[in-house]
Amino acid sequence: MYGTALILFGLCILATFTSALPAAANKPFQVSKLSIQEIEGANTTIDFTVYDPDPLTNATAVCTGIWTSGTAGYPQSSYKTCGNSTFGWNMFSYTNIQNFVLGIEHSFTDPSVGKPPYDQLTIFGRGNVTHADFVCTARIGRARCDQQEGSTIRAPIYAVIA
Repeated sequence: MYGTALILFGLCILATFTSALPAAANKPFQVSKLSIQEIEGANTTIDFTVYDPDPLTNATAVCTGIWTSGTAGYPQSSYKTCGNSTFGWNMFSYTNIQNFVLGIEHSFTDPSVGKPPYDQLTIFGRGNVTHADFVCTARIGRARCDQQEGSTIRAPIYAVIA
């Protein structure tokens, strides 16, 4: 009985350290071409490209979203899939179209973690987006912000699940 408990405890400790180590080694996600538009009394839309520089994936996806302006209808606790890909996104926090924290997740296969189906990793990052990242235009009842040309918003990896 105690032997089983010790083995399970040891495995939990090993899993914790194994999944925590890659988070420090992973390069951050890179967000580009972010555009967000808000129309009063209508919808807020967002679209951006996310890139995972991990050599195992070297993957890119286009993410989009739409919600009723002035509401919290954006993805919050769960992730919205980016197109037909293994990426997802949400708003970790949202103040307005010029100030939010973008959450990114990416799932992929890493043979060094284990044999199928235990070779799956999901990594999570967060990127702070502020008015300094944008060029914005506004008219009565609408605003649009586009990421500065050639800039990259970094979303450092904060967690890895194997």
